[in-house]
Amino acid sequence: MRVVRVLDPLRGSGASLLPGERAVGVLVQIRNLGPEIYDSSATGDLSLSASAGTPTPVFAPRGLCRTPLRDFDNYIYPGQLREGCVVFQLPADATALAVRFSPHGRAAGAVTWSIGG
Repeated sequence: MRVVRVLDPLRGSGASLLPGERAVGVLVQIRNLGPEIYDSSATGDLSLSASAGTPTPVFAPRGLCRTPLRDFDNYIYPGQLREGCVVFQLPADATALAVRFSPHGRAAGAVTWSIGG
């Protein structure tokens, strides 16, 4: 898994946000290096940490990080590369600090990328 770009703030997504929150998009690539099909959920595998609050995934009906009908993290064949984006909402005054990828939503094999500070 590779973080391609963090879009902060993410504009034009149409995400319904709570008052005082902003949208942040996390664009990633996932390559299945294993011998079997990887089938998971992007919102369960990817998380965002921030200086305040608890970033939560939100639905984005349009734009670069539009939430797809079928999760891009589903049914990835061995050797296949997929790119997708997950949109998170976090407090407007918080700083996005890191992206974490937890394969199949588990701690085993998790990796973290620092993005700010």
